[in-house]
Amino acid sequence: MTALKAVAQTNEQPELHSSDLLTDFVNLYNAEQAQHEQREQIHALFKHNTQGEIAILKSQLEAEKRLTANQNEQLLEQSDDLKRAAEAIANAQKLANNTTAQQATIATLQSQLKAAQQSIRELNQLNPKKLKEQNKRQKEANEKAQARNAKLELEAKEYRKEIAALKNAVNQSSNLLIEQKRIIEHNTGAGLYHKGKDHLIIWPQKTKIERPDGSLFEGRSLLYLHQSGRGGLITYDPETGAQLCAAPKGGLRLSDDTIDFAKNWLFKVNEQQHGIIHDTDMIPVNHNPDLQPAK
Repeated sequence: MTALKAVAQTNEQPELHSSDLLTDFVNLYNAEQAQHEQREQIHALFKHNTQGEIAILKSQLEAEKRLTANQNEQLLEQSDDLKRAAEAIANAQKLANNTTAQQATIATLQSQLKAAQQSIRELNQLNPKKLKEQNKRQKEANEKAQARNAKLELEAKEYRKEIAALKNAVNQSSNLLIEQKRIIEHNTGAGLYHKGKDHLIIWPQKTKIERPDGSLFEGRSLLYLHQSGRGGLITYDPETGAQLCAAPKGGLRLSDDTIDFAKNWLFKVNEQQHGIIHDTDMIPVNHNPDLQPAK
């Protein structure tokens, strides 16, 4: 068809001789046949090469399969060998442990045998009279030991009673100390509140406070101190609530005895004792018998 199209195209050109047309047609046909044969040859060659490669790949695949199967067999054999080796090691370890235990038992038995042989030799060296005397001494020693054990058991029983009593006394003392500590903490001038220049300290005693009208009320108080060192008691009046006590008429004026006591106490604690307060320093000097610590 291609050759005919080519001839038809040539018909549109200026007329040629019929022999020329035939020649062109034959040339075109031969060219197409040559191209077709060439394509067939290439296709056949490609097919041949492809089949050859496929055959080679199949052969290689079969060889890999055989190699893999062989390796699997070797692995199985090695695994069995490893299992047998592990069992042999375990058995050898067990045998070694048993051997060690048996050797220890043999050594113990040998030691016991030597001791028994020594006892036999010692007994053979004693005559009946000496054996009788030895038995008598052993019996007396046993009786003394039993008597001593009985005495020790009786003493131990008494000791246990004393220990129980001491534990009870210790517990009572501990409880008393805890209670005393609680009382001391509640009844000493402990800092209770601090904010800025204001400080509140627990006052250790109940105090009787006089109202402006001359009536009295009693209760616990807090000592208020300003950062400057000046302060006063804050009391709770059941009628008016909590408030700072009014300054006495004429302002605060300490007596000479009070100033002397404070001077001596502060000098002793700060100068001689370097700020350390001892128990003797806490002994109160109370000239007001109606003023007692709060309970």
